[in-house]
Amino acid sequence: MRSGRIAAAAAALAVVAFAAAPADAQKRGGTLIFAQEAPPPTLDPYFSTSVSTRNVAMNMFETLLTRNENNGLIKELAEDYSVSADGLTYTFALRKGVRFHNGKEMTSADVKASYERYKRMALPKVTLAPVRSFEAPDPYTFVMVLDKPVPVFLEEISAFVSPIAILPAEQKDREGGKIDLIGTGPLQFVEWVADSHLKLKRFDGYKPDARYKGTDGFAGRKDVLVDMVEIRLVKEGGARVAGLESGQLHIVEDIPTESAKRLVGRKDIVLYDLKNWWLHGTWVNHARAPTDNPKIRRAMQIALDMEAIMDISSDGAYTLQPGLQYPGNPYYVDTGKEYYNVNDPKKAAALLKEAGYKGEEFVIITNSSYQSMYKAAQVVAEQLKAVGFKVRIDVFDWATALARRPNKDAWNIWFTGQGTGPSVGPFTALKDVVTPQLNQFVPDPVIDALFAEMISGTTLEARKASFAKFQARVYENVLFLKFGDFERKQATRANIKGYAPYRIPRFWNVSIEN
Repeated sequence: MRSGRIAAAAAALAVVAFAAAPADAQKRGGTLIFAQEAPPPTLDPYFSTSVSTRNVAMNMFETLLTRNENNGLIKELAEDYSVSADGLTYTFALRKGVRFHNGKEMTSADVKASYERYKRMALPKVTLAPVRSFEAPDPYTFVMVLDKPVPVFLEEISAFVSPIAILPAEQKDREGGKIDLIGTGPLQFVEWVADSHLKLKRFDGYKPDARYKGTDGFAGRKDVLVDMVEIRLVKEGGARVAGLESGQLHIVEDIPTESAKRLVGRKDIVLYDLKNWWLHGTWVNHARAPTDNPKIRRAMQIALDMEAIMDISSDGAYTLQPGLQYPGNPYYVDTGKEYYNVNDPKKAAALLKEAGYKGEEFVIITNSSYQSMYKAAQVVAEQLKAVGFKVRIDVFDWATALARRPNKDAWNIWFTGQGTGPSVGPFTALKDVVTPQLNQFVPDPVIDALFAEMISGTTLEARKASFAKFQARVYENVLFLKFGDFERKQATRANIKGYAPYRIPRFWNVSIEN
């Protein structure tokens, strides 16, 4: 059986290589307390692209394939896999003895039902659009047959923006957001108190993957050493820092830059730098006036001072570069850079007048949960007002902002951070502008054709060339406005052992020492 490998992307963020200490060398027991900025809008992994969902869900659910520490392909629930010579048939041998949280053994029937549900209703269902059939010829074999070869198919199904988590087959017909929270992961759901906390407990029926010695990305040997994980929702940065300093919080998702400077040198706290945390930016609505007018979109684009936006919203923790992938990534290109950080208010004002702008209300949606997005929206609003836009800012909590995003009549620009996407490659990163996802609401036949060209390229060079054109089109048609690359700092108490920062927190192989 030929096991495939994808080219490992250069590290998209600073990660600490971690080989778990032997379980008997770490203390067991206790409740690990993690502070998270924003509440998850849902824990159904098929229906959210939010990091706040993945922080929780990816400790409860698992996938056939996932990503390792360096973003390469790694097996999780798949024991092995093969691809037919014609590139149409993907056969997965499943690990035996894997249990769901309800005690039932996972079989190919569950995998088949999960993939069928994902193809039918998940936000990124386009991932599985090329699949002609799903088959389960025996309890431990799952087969997918494609209509046509997709050279990046394994990259696609192993991406974790909205992971293809394996659920019990009984969940197949559940509506989005209404599943029972039953996975195969090392932690299982206990409770969720809105705007307060979530609790997960160690799943005693979990069978660690003996193929690995320690944590490796989202896979590896997962041994939950604590009894319980409590995820507290702590919106204010100052409150997160105070909780860390007092010992009430063990791990903090985000430390404000100025606070981090003050904490340097403390023996009871460990700080971590996470570079390239997300692309700070905003989606642009092409269906609602005035951003339905391409000239007005261009005026908005060239009016913005990205350095000022990033400096204020990140407290100085940022870099400026035009790529929609990070430098060092195999797909990094700078096409479209002529439209990035133009910062020409006079030209923008003239173009706005030329476009026939008549003072239509320009609505910004941001949120109070992620302060970096909130601050960026305030700066953008002032810059747009300065060139003649009539701006209104609507501020919601994160879950409500997400709920309003699908409403094409509710906003002109919607603030976000494209986090996981850039770290797993251009296909997942930019699906949001491709039909049927369409965060801009109006189909762009050019972008759709370029996406199809990109995923069908038979070599890395061909796919990169397609991606370069794709990125240029994102800028030319103002589908997404990138401000800059946002950096993040995390921290733990010094008595937390085995924690290694990654795109999503991993609560296995982590202990609370004396």
